Amino acid sequence: MNRMMMIAGAMLMTTTVPALSQTATTGTMAATDVGVQPLTGTSATDYVKLAADSDMYEIMSSKLALSKSKRDDVKSFAREMIADHMNTTKTLKAALVNGDRRIAPPSTKLSAANAAKITLLKKAPKGGFDDLYLQQQAAAHQTAWALHKGYATDGTDPALKQVASTAVPIIERHLMHAKQMTSAAMSGM
Repeated sequence: MNRMMMIAGAMLMTTTVPALSQTATTGTMAATDVGVQPLTGTSATDYVKLAADSDMYEIMSSKLALSKSKRDDVKSFAREMIADHMNTTKTLKAALVNGDRRIAPPSTKLSAANAAKITLLKKAPKGGFDDLYLQQQAAAHQTAWALHKGYATDGTDPALKQVASTAVPIIERHLMHAKQMTSAAMSGM
């Protein structure tokens, strides 16, 4: 009986290890940590459209931060956003074409919702820009996490699923950084 329990325990341990390593490739945060649930059931075409729009917003808003921010840490964060989101865009575009299928490139025009956020940032007074930028970054990264985590979990296109899996840890790092910077600003740094 003890031998059977040991075998069952060993089998259980070997079946959970792959699941843990798979989770590690798609980030370490749970929905409760992020504050949103993964967006499931997204088509490959919609995933591409939403991911590209998210990256464009991140790059555009962060370029504004380089010129409008008063804080060096915000400017450093903005440079990180630009570099990382240019890379995720490059990875996304590379995955659009393979031998099995071709997905149309996404629009180069921002969605109405993200364009409105850019307009708010442009109109923000210099004294209020940093807070607004960081708040928008936290919210945008929650949305991006939900998209990428969801597609990494149940996406149907293997190449795009890999793109999503690779993006999740980057987005988690950005989200944690934005939240820390927002908390530091609220506590008077």
